Amino acid sequence: MKIVILKSSPHKDGASNTLAGFFTKGAEEAGHSICQLDVARMNIAPCLGCDRGKNSGHCIVPDDIGKIEEALADADMVVYVTPVYFYEMSAQLKLVIDRLHCFYKKLSGKKSLLLATAWRTDDEVMSYLQALYAGLAKYFGLQDVGTIMAKGCGTPALIQESPYAHEAYMLGHSLA
Repeated sequence: MKIVILKSSPHKDGASNTLAGFFTKGAEEAGHSICQLDVARMNIAPCLGCDRGKNSGHCIVPDDIGKIEEALADADMVVYVTPVYFYEMSAQLKLVIDRLHCFYKKLSGKKSLLLATAWRTDDEVMSYLQALYAGLAKYFGLQDVGTIMAKGCGTPALIQESPYAHEAYMLGHSLA
């Protein structure tokens, strides 16, 4: 399976990217092909709401969104990776999702997964992100294969010491 991982943390070696590393290791060991895109370091402009790419299925704004569309076109699965800031995904990932509006029909039927990390440990911290991801999967027609919501894991060390690291590895390793 071809898997595209959209990492969105402004901290290159942060907790969410560390969690993604465990998933990646498991998926690669299971024989899956991985393409990682660090969208936090790509040139992605905000959506203009122009709807001009609706017929072509490609956004017309000339930036790095074309690289993301190209990777996703051949993918069987997309993995969204984000830290949780103020109950939601990173702004960097939200930019990409907004810009995929023209491309969403080409995502229909692909598998998807959400990996998220948060400092806080209460259940509420992930609830809004969980709802947003469920709506996104429904709108894009994605086949949700799960989420790992790593509460109380705001640093790479906390991820490595948590059960979420093993859970992410096993999820990657068990994909069919």
